[in-house]
Amino acid sequence: MKRNTAWITAVGIILCIGAFAGADEPAAVAPVMQTAAVTSQPVINPDTQIFKRTVCVDGKIEDGEWDTFYTFTSGDWQMTTYADWDWKNLYVGAKSNKPFDLLCALDANDDGWFHGDDNLEFKITRGADGNLVTAISRYESRNVKTPTPTPVSESEASLVEVKSGQLEGQYVIEMRVPFMLVRNFKPSPDSKVGFQINVKTSPDETAWVPTSLLGDVAHCVLVVKKFASLKPLVLGFDLKETSVARGDTLVGRFHMTNTGTETLDVRSFVIAGEGKAGAYLNSERIRLEGLPPKKHYAHDTSTIIPSDMPVGSWALGAEVRSEDARLGGALVSFDVVEPFEIELNLPSEVPADTTSVTIQVAVRNNTRKAARGRAKIILPVGWELVKNADTREFIANPRGSTAFATFKAKPPIGELGKVPVKAEVTIGGETKIVEGSFTVAAH
Repeated sequence: MKRNTAWITAVGIILCIGAFAGADEPAAVAPVMQTAAVTSQPVINPDTQIFKRTVCVDGKIEDGEWDTFYTFTSGDWQMTTYADWDWKNLYVGAKSNKPFDLLCALDANDDGWFHGDDNLEFKITRGADGNLVTAISRYESRNVKTPTPTPVSESEASLVEVKSGQLEGQYVIEMRVPFMLVRNFKPSPDSKVGFQINVKTSPDETAWVPTSLLGDVAHCVLVVKKFASLKPLVLGFDLKETSVARGDTLVGRFHMTNTGTETLDVRSFVIAGEGKAGAYLNSERIRLEGLPPKKHYAHDTSTIIPSDMPVGSWALGAEVRSEDARLGGALVSFDVVEPFEIELNLPSEVPADTTSVTIQVAVRNNTRKAARGRAKIILPVGWELVKNADTREFIANPRGSTAFATFKAKPPIGELGKVPVKAEVTIGGETKIVEGSFTVAAH
């Protein structure tokens, strides 16, 4: 395998997948370009499979960064919208050749608008000064009879990140919505959500595309895999582990089956990091001499996750080709995580007459090998660690196991107020620092 030699670009895999919509498979993987006259409302078919991928929200739409939700052309207006998700966030984007407003509706449980408190509306409009104004509202059905929006609190609104930009005649809006904003909701693969992105260039509030109807959302699914192929070719892509630490190896198996009665002209397939992941992962091209009828073919693949690959959700792609055409495409999502994570466990408050305070450092090992390391505690002057033991060694078992380093400290006489605590954890040549505090209070 080689790095950065034949990796699949986002445009390539999307074109590959989109090429099969309307052939022998339903158009469920990628949206289809819609064209309409200026005076007509565009007919829009969004991609209801929202792919798991972490996006950088910076006001710039870059190749290989997003997955398309829908695209349309209406007269001289060209618009593309985007949607992705990861364990923490829902990502929304839009790009247009004209200035535009954006309205996003989310029915997180997909149980109908104005049912419960999982209905949120995100409205980004152009102000009189040209700057964007963001309004976030929740529709609460408890104890009320009509769907009236209630603005979220300032602290909740501050959790939502919105960035805009303009470059070479293209206007961009990107938004990151933390799932924690939706009460009692945790995303997971195959979760169903009601979701819609509406846009308009006119100041008229009835001009939203594709709909101005409140709560008119598409029934979407949060997915970690996408496949598209021309029958009778059937594709599959499985990963040994969907979460991989930097420095470990991503291992998977790509497989395809000819379910037909004639040999398919399968000449090659490429496996590589898709989109932005192509800059970090190895790629490989496998050549074949056709795929006989009823034949199942599987190929094991592996690539090291480099130490500079950012934490987040990424995509591995595969593209199958005949002599002169694409036959199929596959995407599978995986998470890049830190080799280890640390947490400081402290009491929130202790009485002034306490004789000792227990401080615990939790170390989670995300790698495939056991990790040996040491934890060091730093306390203010006057605090005495039992046996002067400010450092403890530990061994953390592999694959998500947690090891604990426990310290006991004696406070100085008359100590009151906030006590800062710092822990330094070293495994191999990497050191992480975590800080916290507790309070000594008179009772």
